[in-house]
Amino acid sequence: MRPHPAQPGDLIAIAAPAGPFDRKRFQKGVALLKKAGFGVAFRSDIFARKAYLAGEDRRRARELQEALEAPFSALLFARGGYGCLRALPLLNHLKVSPKIVMGSSDLTVVFIHLWQKFRMPSYYGPMVAPHLTDPKNVARVAKALTDPDFFDRRPLKARAILRGGRASGKLLGGCLSLVVATLGTPWEIDTKGCILFLEDTNEEPYAVDRMLTQLEQAGKFKGVRGIVFGTFKQRDVLFPASIRNVVREKLKNFPGPVLWGVRFGHCRDPLIVPFGGDGRIQGNCLVVTRGIF
Repeated sequence: MRPHPAQPGDLIAIAAPAGPFDRKRFQKGVALLKKAGFGVAFRSDIFARKAYLAGEDRRRARELQEALEAPFSALLFARGGYGCLRALPLLNHLKVSPKIVMGSSDLTVVFIHLWQKFRMPSYYGPMVAPHLTDPKNVARVAKALTDPDFFDRRPLKARAILRGGRASGKLLGGCLSLVVATLGTPWEIDTKGCILFLEDTNEEPYAVDRMLTQLEQAGKFKGVRGIVFGTFKQRDVLFPASIRNVVREKLKNFPGPVLWGVRFGHCRDPLIVPFGGDGRIQGNCLVVTRGIF
């Protein structure tokens, strides 16, 4: 199930299935999306709050299901945080209409579900409140939504090659802690034959070690053709050496190529990775050979 590129003037939905968000930043992002030529729709209860969640589980699940089923051209998200894993069991006989879905962080579990149940690809990329207050990010998102050749001649360069080699496969992954959170659930990620991309934020080296160890012991590196690491922000350092050293040690026996330090994930201006797209690792670059269209 692949979407079509959006057109200028198309209607974009915004949902908040995870954490609450800054209302002023959200409204600025909405204004910039409208300035870029899109219509924007969201529910009036999107600003609901319940502790660290954007309202009750049923509110968030109902909002997510409505947005996925309605014939919008695209679905963006207010922010990540936490809450999607709680909402997934409440999706009732979900029937998805093809659309571009873009988000990151906690949305990882939604993207895994959409891919494994519907073979629906997504964009792992910017969200409204954290990123779309910056016109440069809005321009990048608008281009990704409308241009089927968005990834042409746009290799995603890494800072370091931890293991050399070449590999190709489906691009699957997301936020490391959320990928690990699917293990043992109905939403558990299937990594066979993929290029696995991973990122996270504010995780100590021992925690990254533990999560990579859990993936390894769960058999999730078997059949993986290559691994690409994005940002692992710690105190404004996007690519800390302490995390790089953990990755290098943990994957020393991994047979495929491993790249470190591609600028996607938890940062101000993240690059976009097509979840479910096709890609290859070549030298120090992740090259997207087919996006989501």
